[in-house]
Amino acid sequence: MPNDSPLSDHELAALEALACQATPGPWEAQTVLDFQTGDASRAVTHQPHGSEEPVFVVERESDLSAANQRYIAALHPDATLRLLAEVRRLRTVEEQADSAHSVLRHLGAFLEQRGLAQQARRFVETRSQVEHLHPGALPAAPRPAELTQA
Repeated sequence: MPNDSPLSDHELAALEALACQATPGPWEAQTVLDFQTGDASRAVTHQPHGSEEPVFVVERESDLSAANQRYIAALHPDATLRLLAEVRRLRTVEEQADSAHSVLRHLGAFLEQRGLAQQARRFVETRSQVEHLHPGALPAAPRPAELTQA
């Protein structure tokens, strides 16, 4: 059963170390033709920058380096899916933060136009102090959708 939890910092550091030890990317899957026998085989290659000759990362007739073996084993489908889920979650968080920033920017401009910005700042500071001294003493602040309906 796949593990749906985000990768821990330890797991991320381990994957990073393995990736740094493996043959650099990008890797490309290729069909390699042996011109002497006419046989074709599958291989994974890497084209180093500035080189005209590909480096074989995985080839049927050769050994896969230990570093590449560890990297391939560590980046199995479950780990990849967990990384992708985390990327998607962080994109959602970023979109929500961008949306909140936009709302606050417009609210700030609205308050400035009406000369209420200083009063709003004092309200926020006072509310924060009260919440710090007496957690739960004040009703929850309204969410943006509740503000637009008021």
